[in-house]
Amino acid sequence: MSTKGYDIYVLISVSELCKDWNVLPNGVVHVGAHLGEEAGEYENFGWLPVTWIEAQPKLAQELRQKLGAINHEVIEAAIWHEDNVKLKLHVASNSQSSSLLNFGSHSQSYPDIEFTSEIEVSTRRLDSLINSADMPNFINLDIQGVELPAIKSLGNLIEKLDYIYVEVNRKEVYEGCTQVKDLDDYLAVKGFERVITRWYIKQGWGDALYLRKDLWQKQSLHQGTLSKLKSLWFYFYQLMSFIKHL
Repeated sequence: MSTKGYDIYVLISVSELCKDWNVLPNGVVHVGAHLGEEAGEYENFGWLPVTWIEAQPKLAQELRQKLGAINHEVIEAAIWHEDNVKLKLHVASNSQSSSLLNFGSHSQSYPDIEFTSEIEVSTRRLDSLINSADMPNFINLDIQGVELPAIKSLGNLIEKLDYIYVEVNRKEVYEGCTQVKDLDDYLAVKGFERVITRWYIKQGWGDALYLRKDLWQKQSLHQGTLSKLKSLWFYFYQLMSFIKHL
């Protein structure tokens, strides 16, 4: 749910996920926590408890102080499909665009954002961090291009999931980043369908919701139509914003 320099945190709000898609999870794993900007909405809609996973040590510490321990757990970890791999986390000037990958088209789209430092991290798999009994049925992945390695790191934990909310790319926003077609193919085999996608115009990235297929089949025509109308409004808002800044 990163804004990558824009003034919108959530491309598909928690409210919309609840009301239009009947997303009512028994908790959340949020990978790429940043400073827990979504915490208020999670609490308002009862999406608790939340396990926040953040690779930047400074941000993880700030998040612990901000949220406290009731219904929130903060884990400092860089998620990858293998445990204990030494990688460089590139820390961006806006912190939200930080990634294990180098910038691709991101540099042209957001020239004011640059990497300012590097942190050596030792990677972790999600199934090494989370016990099966503690895994909720909703995961949010906002990790700047390494979404497929993170999903693969779930291992058998993916069987616990009904909802996957994930940042998606159709350009090489980061070098070698996960492409939406790769997610579609991998998750289809695991029993998931991408049901809604919101793209940022011309930037090559957006957010998507994947539902377990049996849940998708239960969605009504009304719900799907309403969500599409909201998507049209979202694109209209973007268009007006671009025109305003011409």
